[in-house]
Amino acid sequence: MKLSLDQRPNLNAPFSLFYVVIFFIGCSDSDTAPGAPPVASFTTSDLLTSIHVTSTSVDPDSPLLKYRWSCSDASFRIDGSGSENAAIIIPEGHSESDVLVTLTVNDGTSASDATQSVTIPEYTHVRAYGLGTELDAEGSNNASYSWYMDQGVSGKHSAINCGPTVVTMAIKWFNENFNLTPEDARKAYRPAGGWWFTDDVIAYLEDNGATNFTIRLDDINDVKTEIDAGNIILLCLDMYYVSAEERSDYHAHKFYSTPEVGWGHFLLIKGYKEVAGKVFYETYDPYSLGKKYPDGSLKGMDRYYAAEDLDVSTGRWWDFAIIVTKSDVSAGRLPLNVSDIVHKPGR
Repeated sequence: MKLSLDQRPNLNAPFSLFYVVIFFIGCSDSDTAPGAPPVASFTTSDLLTSIHVTSTSVDPDSPLLKYRWSCSDASFRIDGSGSENAAIIIPEGHSESDVLVTLTVNDGTSASDATQSVTIPEYTHVRAYGLGTELDAEGSNNASYSWYMDQGVSGKHSAINCGPTVVTMAIKWFNENFNLTPEDARKAYRPAGGWWFTDDVIAYLEDNGATNFTIRLDDINDVKTEIDAGNIILLCLDMYYVSAEERSDYHAHKFYSTPEVGWGHFLLIKGYKEVAGKVFYETYDPYSLGKKYPDGSLKGMDRYYAAEDLDVSTGRWWDFAIIVTKSDVSAGRLPLNVSDIVHKPGR
């Protein structure tokens, strides 16, 4: 409908009803009221050597929030204190304590806080090693003297000298005064090179007077039984089936690459730790090749492998165990005639 001239608003008037209506619409409360402030909140999770804190804060008006984490005890280091996710580092030697953790979120206009009481657990070696939170049971037949050896410094055939290195460690455990080296073992068997077989290991133990016997490994718990009896165990297994660890500071799982099936290897088992019902076997893995933990110790020392991994990897390679004993007593299965066994090699 067209407006007649006398019905049209006077656009030249200094102030008219037309402008009042436009002004009213353009300045409604929905456009000028400030947005709602953010609501701060967060969750926590235990990552063994740190407590992880994760923001669950919300702000429907501004998805771009700024974060700041703080702790009532300034002695705790917070990694990522300005991020949505952060980690409260458990310091070495720490005893369990409760602290107040505060998250402050800011949307550029307003801010809000959330505070929780958080338990920082005791720093323990099972946490530091990456095994779990609580130690249920353990056993170890370590010696009071140094007896770990790195095959990486065992001469010309060091890349495949796990057999000579493991058996030399085992004899050193049996006899503190034994002073031959993995190179000496290599000279005794297969001096031209090649992987050692399990019967080479047994023969070299016999040559050097280390009491030993071999059992069928039908149950991986037999290893734990032998440790409880005061013995150490030599396994030959396919390391391809052993889980790998990504964190360089942890002592759990495999620390080197085994890219294909058939990665035969010898390990020396000297103890175990049971954590939350899961058994980890304490090993001397000779395959350090100079790799070290942040504290400078070699990575093959006191390396822990999950029992279920060892069960699979021995079952797919050599399902037997060579027991080295100072007491001449087997706590597990009856010894086998080693001449009746099909022997396997390790690198």
